[in-house]
Amino acid sequence: MPRLFPLLLAALALGAATARAQSQSAPLLRADGPKIVDAQKHEVLLQGMNLGGWLLQEGYMMKPSYGGTQGAVKKVLYQAGLSDAAVEKFYQQWRDNFITKADIDFIAQQGFNCIRLPLHYDLFLTPAQRAVRNGVIRGTMAYADYVAQLKQWQEKGELFRAPQQLEAIRLIDKTLGWCAANKLYVVLDLHAAPGAQGTDSNIADALQPNDFWQEPIYQDITNGLWAALARRYKNDGRIALYDLVNEPNNVPGGNAAIHPMLERLINTVRAQGDQHLLLLEGNGFGNNYNQLEPKTFSHPENLVYNAHRYNLEKY
Repeated sequence: MPRLFPLLLAALALGAATARAQSQSAPLLRADGPKIVDAQKHEVLLQGMNLGGWLLQEGYMMKPSYGGTQGAVKKVLYQAGLSDAAVEKFYQQWRDNFITKADIDFIAQQGFNCIRLPLHYDLFLTPAQRAVRNGVIRGTMAYADYVAQLKQWQEKGELFRAPQQLEAIRLIDKTLGWCAANKLYVVLDLHAAPGAQGTDSNIADALQPNDFWQEPIYQDITNGLWAALARRYKNDGRIALYDLVNEPNNVPGGNAAIHPMLERLINTVRAQGDQHLLLLEGNGFGNNYNQLEPKTFSHPENLVYNAHRYNLEKY
């Protein structure tokens, strides 16, 4: 499915004003009826670029001659004889060079005022934990054993225990610094959720498609991840909003299953004292919002609805 760039974010309806991000300590953006506004109640139109391919390789962007997931790319590297350490070194170099400050500078120079940062959940794992997941891709670990290991880490409180030591946090903080220098807002996007939030393996780097909805541990982990992010960034005015789970698709039960997941994540973020705008996506790659109206949530304030209109004729 082709993606459209630049990405336009809408809070039910968009106004015409364009604003620039301020400092880390600046007041958060908020929803005011159908508008996104700043602290002075000026309407804000977020116009930006999606940094796809950087922290999650997606086949429709990369266009390799084999499978479309990041895991498929890793498997080719393993089959070529690269060691675990060599593959990790490759990905470290990829992350350090695919997007740099020069790219952020260029985006700002084109007149945009935000970037969307798609994140892979495995970058919130420690290197040792990520190596266990990579074992499934390499074929040295059974998928069921990986799930069992996740449950053990969760039970022992070993996930996200030291956020400042995690690769994803390092990259988020670096990106925030680059964007602040250019007065760009940042959208934190959980693009590849634990367990895969649909059948489109490209966007989730799925080990087992749609397991996010089958294995409760995956939603538990996602909840813990957003709790950790909210604690760290709750007062950070450089962040425009959180995209809680990117593009649920072909979800068993549809929005009736998505609603309790979003309700839980919204409540968890708010419980940390975080009032950032929260971006909600319904089934069908963020195009179906039946049963997801603001009034159906315990915290209906500061919710943004994100429609991914890839086929304008169809929708």
